[in-house]
Amino acid sequence: MRRYDEIYSENIPFKLIKYIVLLEGGIGAAFLVLYMVQLNGSLGIEDELPQWYFLLMALIMFGIAAFLYNLRCLHIGITSNMMRASLGFIKFSVPLSDIENVYMDEKSSMKYGGWGVRIRKYKEGWVLAYTTFGYKRVGVELKEHKYKRFVFSTARPEEVIDSIKRQMR
Repeated sequence: MRRYDEIYSENIPFKLIKYIVLLEGGIGAAFLVLYMVQLNGSLGIEDELPQWYFLLMALIMFGIAAFLYNLRCLHIGITSNMMRASLGFIKFSVPLSDIENVYMDEKSSMKYGGWGVRIRKYKEGWVLAYTTFGYKRVGVELKEHKYKRFVFSTARPEEVIDSIKRQMR
């Protein structure tokens, strides 16, 4: 979804999440079926588990699936004065005036702890990373911020770097 004031906008699918959501939803459906079977009394474990157990587990699994479904897409947006990144409801924005340098990040995602939203402490300070599987990353060094660096995945790293550098001038 492109906002009206964005100079650059990109949506990157987090494909691994789709499979996890399907797995969680399937497990939730299985628990719901077990609850229905238990209501009929044909499960044969009434003494061991309370009647509401399978329903509670189904609701928990469906809740986890809904939470993860929200994290299925990384949005990158650059306006004339701000850079925004969001992975579902987890959002990060920084004014372009706070950016010291922008570069192509050649490190592995494992250097940041894997895929998704990661925060790690390094010698130079805290690093925030929004990474997805199979995409290159752009690193942004920040001047005066809680995080020293912000790293995010993108399908078009050269275009992102050019857009940020053009707006920083």
